[in-house]
Amino acid sequence: MRSILLIFCGLLPAIAFAQKQASPYTLNAEVNFPKGDETGRTLYFVYQQNGELKTDSAIITNNKCTFNGRADLMVKTSLQFTKPNSTPEPALDPNSLSLYLNNGLTNVKATGFLSRAQVTGSAMQDEYAAFIKKYSRWDRTLTQAGRRKRNLPKTDTLRLKAVNKTIDSVQNIKMAELCLFLNNNIGKPYAVEAILMYLKAKGSSLDVHKANDYYSQLADEQKHSADGLEVEKTIADIKKHQ
Repeated sequence: MRSILLIFCGLLPAIAFAQKQASPYTLNAEVNFPKGDETGRTLYFVYQQNGELKTDSAIITNNKCTFNGRADLMVKTSLQFTKPNSTPEPALDPNSLSLYLNNGLTNVKATGFLSRAQVTGSAMQDEYAAFIKKYSRWDRTLTQAGRRKRNLPKTDTLRLKAVNKTIDSVQNIKMAELCLFLNNNIGKPYAVEAILMYLKAKGSSLDVHKANDYYSQLADEQKHSADGLEVEKTIADIKKHQ
């Protein structure tokens, strides 16, 4: 009897996750193709529904198209011109937009690259955009330092050491800020991305056990998301090589 009770208790989180139903959404997209090219292009929408990754597509007509259905609103979605799984770095694709939907109507209007599109109707998207802007500001400094490092001759050990110290210092500052965010906002739907940013910063202060502790506190929806699975894999890889 005790064994049966323990098994049942262990299944409770999975049962609770399975019982959560995806919420209805409508996503209106408007792009700005030149005359003669405003109809016929395909737009892809990648989202999660009841824990399962889904992909829909729509043909743009007169620079507009609409997606609707049910989705896990607490999981990040992606609107993109590039066919899913056809690029090695989808997050860097300028014709891809990461966004959080609203329970109801969300509007996307792009006048240039899709990644710079204006999103209205989703308060969570507004929060997410502010989060990305704040915590990605260190990336410009890291990119510049990395460029300086590549331009230095390998024999210039003193300057290489100084640049490496700068890079590690910036990485550690970014990681410390992300930890402060996670300590107070682990319930946010984009907390999973904050953990991933922490792991990818790779500063000398990286604590894989801390990252794993943050991961364990995530909602099941985030753990089952693409970012959640990447966090799990990254933690396992780091532990494997320690």
